Amino acid sequence: MLMRAISEQSLLVALEVTARVLEVTKPLAMLLQTVSLDLHKASASVNNCVETLQQMREDDTFSMLFSKAEARHGGPITLPRIIGRQVHRGNAPADSPASYYKRNVFYPFIDTAISQLRERFNEHSAKALSMQSLLPKFCVNEPFGRIEAAVEEFGRFLPGPKDTVEVEFLRWKNHWKRQEVKPTNTIVALKAASELQTFPCISKLLQIFATFPVTTATSERSFSTLKYIKNYLRSTMGEPRLNGLASLFIHRDIKLNYDDVIVEFSKKIDV
Repeated sequence: MLMRAISEQSLLVALEVTARVLEVTKPLAMLLQTVSLDLHKASASVNNCVETLQQMREDDTFSMLFSKAEARHGGPITLPRIIGRQVHRGNAPADSPASYYKRNVFYPFIDTAISQLRERFNEHSAKALSMQSLLPKFCVNEPFGRIEAAVEEFGRFLPGPKDTVEVEFLRWKNHWKRQEVKPTNTIVALKAASELQTFPCISKLLQIFATFPVTTATSERSFSTLKYIKNYLRSTMGEPRLNGLASLFIHRDIKLNYDDVIVEFSKKIDV
């Protein structure tokens, strides 16, 4: 009975900690599932999430969570028995129940969430910090050295040599210094570079930056549609028909002109 009570107390504390971490990470999870998401915005959101979790670790957040767990428990949460050697649960020494659960539940949970976010988005963050210097909002205060690594990495795709890119970047900076509105969106910056038609290398770099994959949510979402299209009643469906139905289902927001479909279909019918 004692072990059951201790387990229930640990579960209550863990539930409060989990709920608070989800409040921080859920907006990020929803953002990463959106269709139109550039790397700069995703990287900034991840960094903001990590900073918030670190702040929670250092401030008095756990005291509030522990009080809520005690209120849900209906009484004070007690300190579990601590022995010299314990391998099945946390056994960090503590002089109070709050200190024990903070060291054995709260800190490990927060640290795991932070380390997983950093590990998952470490490469993306490095690329974003390098390539975001092309955005008009940041390029006016950044030297060419900030994007030099990106130029070396993607130089084979650029229409000119490195020296040409450096001159283009200087002209790109001077152009946006004279503008009052400086976009921070990659697509807007790419559109501006394409319309100006005098920044071919910058335009190509922005195009590469805009197409960096942030998540696989969009492609996974398209695979999820197969269970609606090819079920056991359509087991003999061929690949052309499957591709057509999948395209119709995935892009169902596009309205079709059925008259044009009928005309195209009639052209393929042998009379």
